[in-house]
Amino acid sequence: MKVVNCTKCNEEYAIDLNKPEEWYCPYCDNLYSITTDKLSVEKLQEQLNTAKKYIEHVIGTIKHDGHLGTIQTDWILPYLEKTLAAIGGDDE
Repeated sequence: MKVVNCTKCNEEYAIDLNKPEEWYCPYCDNLYSITTDKLSVEKLQEQLNTAKKYIEHVIGTIKHDGHLGTIQTDWILPYLEKTLAAIGGDDE
C-alpha cells in the first residue's frame, strides 16, 4: 500500500501498488498516476547499465569466438544486438 494525495482534489488515500485498476481517488474518482522519484530512476538506470554490460560481453564473446561455450549462437546474435540497440547500447 502507498499513501498518495489526489492530484485533483488533494485528498489523501491509500492505493495498492499491485492493483493499478483500483488507483482511483475515492473522493473524486480521479485516476492516480504513478510518478517515479529520483532514487527509483537511479536504481533503474543502474540495472539498465548492468544489463547493457552483460549483453555487450555476450555479443563480444560471440563475435570473437563464434560461440558461447558449447552453444551455437548464430541465431541469437542478431537478437542480442537488436535488444542492446533498443535499450541504448549503441550510444557509446
